[in-house]
Amino acid sequence: MKKKEIEEKYKLFLKIVVSVGSFDNYNSFFNIYSEYEDACRRILVLTPYKELEEVNEFDKNKKIDSPIEHEGNLWLKEYNILTNPEKIDLDSIDIEEKLICSFIEKCNNY
Repeated sequence: MKKKEIEEKYKLFLKIVVSVGSFDNYNSFFNIYSEYEDACRRILVLTPYKELEEVNEFDKNKKIDSPIEHEGNLWLKEYNILTNPEKIDLDSIDIEEKLICSFIEKCNNY
């Protein structure tokens, strides 16, 4: 199914979002420990949230080879953080309807 069909039939959105991870920082000179967030990668997600722009990274070293359900979103594919999201044609991406139905069923069970 294409993006427009998914939105009309299932009220789900195909989006490119940025995954954000927490990183630890320790300054030994001042003996200060801090934590900061930084972008890790761009991810193609199927989500019920129209305004979604960021997701929390759960394992930045894990490749997205197959769909992963995380925090109510379905992570489908990863892109390098330097990839321009405007260059990714979401209208040309085709998602299997069986995968969409499986995702909806999992979401309804929560």
